[in-house]
Amino acid sequence: MALESRTTSFSGLVDARIQRALQEIGWAQPTPIEARVIPSLTIGRDLVGQTEPGSRTTAAFGIPMLQRLDPRSKAVQGLVLTPTRDQARRVVADLTKLGAHTRLRIVAVYGGEPIARQMSRLREKPHIVVGTPARVLEHLGKGTLTLRSVHMLVLDDADRMLKMGLRPEVEQILVRTPSTRQTALFSAGLPDPIRAMIGRYLRNPIWVTPGPSTELYQAAPRRAQRTAAS
Repeated sequence: MALESRTTSFSGLVDARIQRALQEIGWAQPTPIEARVIPSLTIGRDLVGQTEPGSRTTAAFGIPMLQRLDPRSKAVQGLVLTPTRDQARRVVADLTKLGAHTRLRIVAVYGGEPIARQMSRLREKPHIVVGTPARVLEHLGKGTLTLRSVHMLVLDDADRMLKMGLRPEVEQILVRTPSTRQTALFSAGLPDPIRAMIGRYLRNPIWVTPGPSTELYQAAPRRAQRTAAS
């Protein structure tokens, strides 16, 4: 079954806090992928987004994440994994602008920067962590990051992470998050290894592919995995 999406404004997609930030940024209309992804993620569905070059994916997953997390909590509730530190920086910059009126704290962790500096930022109890897989694992190993309260996890540019040989690190992180989490995966291509991860770690995801409609795809139930132990 396909759902048509012709949304031409952010009205009805975002709350007042995000709407205010969007006006300040100057984004008047959602891109096609934003219009199709935001509603599904906002209601808590797992999702697979097949992206095209230039797609503005950060807002697509970032707006639902910013709207759904609790600023009163002192735990990490959102996790975004990216293949490179440059991409992590860009995601944090966009989330910071979009979340300017949410009181949510956002930090980046990645290689190439002194880990002590990141440990200091993590002690400030961020709500969202954006990072590269290896550095996220390093913080988990040191006990400076815990994922037991993660509600929403995003794999951004997943096929690129796998091409870089990061699948073992990504899966090590996934199994250390709660099995009840919401998961979104964005990827330009959907090769067999990506589809295998989708089948294992996502629950009946909605698939958003290039084109005029959103496909509802009922996948096999996600296999049970141990809950966060860190």
